[in-house]
Amino acid sequence: MVQTTLDLEKLNNLLSKGNHETGEVLDVLPFLSKRTRKIKGQFNKVLGEYIRNICEVKLDEKSLKRNDDFYSSQEENELSEHIASSVEFNHDDDKHDFIRFMDHYLFNQEEIKPIHPFLFNFIKIDSNLNEFGKYSHFMNDVLVRGNREIKNIFKSKETDDILTELILNKMDVLKEVKQEKKEQYQALFEPLTSLYQEDIIYLSQYKDYFLTSFPLLTHYYVFMYACQLVFNFERFTDSTFDEVHPLYFTLEWESVSKRRKAAGELEGLRYIKEKAINLFPHIHTISHLNHNSLNPPNSEGKRSFIPYYELQQKIQAMGHEYEKDYLNELKRWIVEYSRLKNIEPKKEPEDLAAAFKALFQCLREGMSSEVIDKYGKNLEDLGSGQFIKSRGSTGQVFNIKHDFLLLLTAISVKNKRIPLNDLFLEFRKRGIALDRYSKKEIITLLDKLNILDKKSDSGDAQYVKPIL
Repeated sequence: MVQTTLDLEKLNNLLSKGNHETGEVLDVLPFLSKRTRKIKGQFNKVLGEYIRNICEVKLDEKSLKRNDDFYSSQEENELSEHIASSVEFNHDDDKHDFIRFMDHYLFNQEEIKPIHPFLFNFIKIDSNLNEFGKYSHFMNDVLVRGNREIKNIFKSKETDDILTELILNKMDVLKEVKQEKKEQYQALFEPLTSLYQEDIIYLSQYKDYFLTSFPLLTHYYVFMYACQLVFNFERFTDSTFDEVHPLYFTLEWESVSKRRKAAGELEGLRYIKEKAINLFPHIHTISHLNHNSLNPPNSEGKRSFIPYYELQQKIQAMGHEYEKDYLNELKRWIVEYSRLKNIEPKKEPEDLAAAFKALFQCLREGMSSEVIDKYGKNLEDLGSGQFIKSRGSTGQVFNIKHDFLLLLTAISVKNKRIPLNDLFLEFRKRGIALDRYSKKEIITLLDKLNILDKKSDSGDAQYVKPIL
């Protein structure tokens, strides 16, 4: 007896308007197919909405309208005056000087300075609400996932600074958002999620360093998360998403030749850039495959995004008959899609792995080459200026700046010294591979900074000391 496996009716409906849709399946990236480039160099503008999503609050628009100058850096903005009203002054000139000081202390042009983790809640999102809002929801869904310790970092007003305490007690334009949590993005990389949470919670112990390192570290994890999706999707059913695959980086200040692994075709940025064009068809292929009887919609009408390998395992676990019926219905859908998109029929696949690849090839051929190209290049925009560097004739490579190297060292070592070789293993766990030339440069730098504890000339006998 033939079982219903793929929802062919639903898949036909997805193409009824002529466009490609992911249907009921959760998304996995916040990229837009039109590629606005607005995220390029502006990642920190996402942070305010990201933190408000974590804390389940929103800015009180009515209060903001009452304070027209709330986010301006004019000489006497309303917030500074409001804070000054709580302080007693001997002379009006003293009050005026205090207000001017507050303007300088709290604002940078039109943006508030987060002098305390709580103030990240007050970074306004600009006119790019749609795109930046997508990023903020994505980051919350895949990196934080309801972690209460992280939420408390940005909800707490605790401080040992009287001036900061005065400021925080006057920041009363946040409103609690009482709504059910709706997952918009599927979290796929538990190793990256766990490491991000561990690193953020550790850094929060050091307030001043946290304020500058939190945006950079979050930016890195979002970028690496997207790179890992590119790498793993390309492996189809050979990828399990259980571990991070390290990619080769170079240090910003070192010279790089074409012979370095970071500039090669298989293990660095060049590979990720070449394969990023496949992100859009991979996401749609997996979404099509997941409209099946093993993956029913949840109470919100959404189905899980189950990658190739895991989906294959689930299907095969149902037994030979179910696998055979699923494969036959998938073949039917490949033929039907080819007919709808006027694609030349492909060789009939013999098993699930081959059928997954066949559907991917059909979708890639049936999609707009301009759309898939623009979608993939969102990845380059996300890392540009920070984690990607052009090296002339060598081309672009993954890049580590000086401040990011120290941040990586801090979160890798934490509070207890570790062997030098373990430092590089911690880098790899976070997606960063280094060749012997880069490692030599790092050892030299750590030695100059007195972070390296030498016991002998042997690498195994050298230790890296905590730096926070």
